[in-house]
Amino acid sequence: MLWLMRAGPEAPGWRQLEQDAKAGTTDVVHFDRHAWAMVEAEAAPSGYEGFEVVEPPDGLYVDPNGSPIYLVGGRPVPRAEDVIEALGERARVLAEKLGDPDRALERLGRAY
Repeated sequence: MLWLMRAGPEAPGWRQLEQDAKAGTTDVVHFDRHAWAMVEAEAAPSGYEGFEVVEPPDGLYVDPNGSPIYLVGGRPVPRAEDVIEALGERARVLAEKLGDPDRALERLGRAY
């Protein structure tokens, strides 16, 4: 399962998270150093000061390099259309209207 760890850029836990990732004890799969990290783990990570850990909402997550990851139910999915499908009728209608599922996710507040 992927976990969303939220923290501001000055949170003290960033240093420990970076050390754990380098040591291979924590699997950081995607992150935006200014706001969040996506961590793969069986249970919610803990012990990182200043972080809030939650199950990530379904949506599109883009790191500062522009690399996207789409999530549904805490698991990666290959396409924006998979997220749109999971979000239901309102999302499908908007995606059809806009002709772009990524833009629809942005408009729905599901792009992070």
